[in-house]
Amino acid sequence: MASSWTQPAIGFALGLALSGALIRWVGPLGWMDLPDAARKKHGRPTPRTGGLVLWLLLMAAHAMGQWRFHLDLADWAGVYAMAFIGMLDDRFNLRPRYKAMAGFGVALMLAFHVTGTLGRQLEEVSFLDFTLSGHPIVLVPLLTLWFWALPQAYNLIDGINGLAMGFAALVLGVLGWNLGVQSGLLWGGLAAVLVLNFPKARHFLGDCGALMLGTLFAILGVEAFALRNPNLLLWVFAYPTVDVLLVVGIRAWKGLPLGAADRSHLHHWMMDHMNGRSWFATPTLLCIAALPMLHATNLPGHEAMSRVGVVILAVLALKAFKDRVTVKDRPATAQVRREIPFMVSGSVREVSGSHTRL
Repeated sequence: MASSWTQPAIGFALGLALSGALIRWVGPLGWMDLPDAARKKHGRPTPRTGGLVLWLLLMAAHAMGQWRFHLDLADWAGVYAMAFIGMLDDRFNLRPRYKAMAGFGVALMLAFHVTGTLGRQLEEVSFLDFTLSGHPIVLVPLLTLWFWALPQAYNLIDGINGLAMGFAALVLGVLGWNLGVQSGLLWGGLAAVLVLNFPKARHFLGDCGALMLGTLFAILGVEAFALRNPNLLLWVFAYPTVDVLLVVGIRAWKGLPLGAADRSHLHHWMMDHMNGRSWFATPTLLCIAALPMLHATNLPGHEAMSRVGVVILAVLALKAFKDRVTVKDRPATAQVRREIPFMVSGSVREVSGSHTRL
């Protein structure tokens, strides 16, 4: 039993050490997330270095042969490419259009690679009660959409402390259950990054971590379920799927561009109803997100509990949609003045790097 905890313990220790170093020396070099009255409610500039920590640990596990999941060279290229794109975005705030185009290129590459592998094993695909041909003309567009959409969806749920990293731990557990392996170093790294992000955030995951993990989970999800039951992908990733549908629906109803940032996400709605208490909102959302995942396990009562989870998600999303499209939001400045210390009446403070000046 002791040996089974060796790698997670090493990953946790390395994660804490790397986090401390990157928070202190890399964050102030430009990897800071600055508060924003309209959308970001944290009270002070916070380093976006959590993803860099996980990327370094993933590369270490890969280089030392300690990564137990099967990934081909093209898979690793896709994961590292998305991590690099996210790192550039964390530092330079890339335009969404360019980031989406780069992500689409990576998704297309992965789709062709996976199609070349699956095409030799699949003559047809059963998905959502439809029987589809396994021909590349069908598989490549579907897989491209999957490899592009899931990293973006996972990135979008990274909006309150602990949610994205907690969801990553749940997904890693379910995928490991189905693939019969786990990654101790990554588990430990996730735990280290999580304790420094929740309930009080000393650093954020950032786009580097979110896009990297989203791409990794998209690849492992296909490996786990494509040949067995592709429908399980929707059960495991039900939470980000419902969240994206909610955001698209609200913005379409209000006539807002899809690329515009706002507070339409399920976690924002939950935070508003819990008076900004992420320490309560995050565990609540993670418990709800975990229920549909049970469909991909053989635990007692897994089918009934997973259906209950989907119903709860749907009801919450419908309530959030109704609230957002029928009730005008309070002015952003008034909404967060209490929560952001440097937004004081009668003065404006400018945040620059890791310091604040009048």
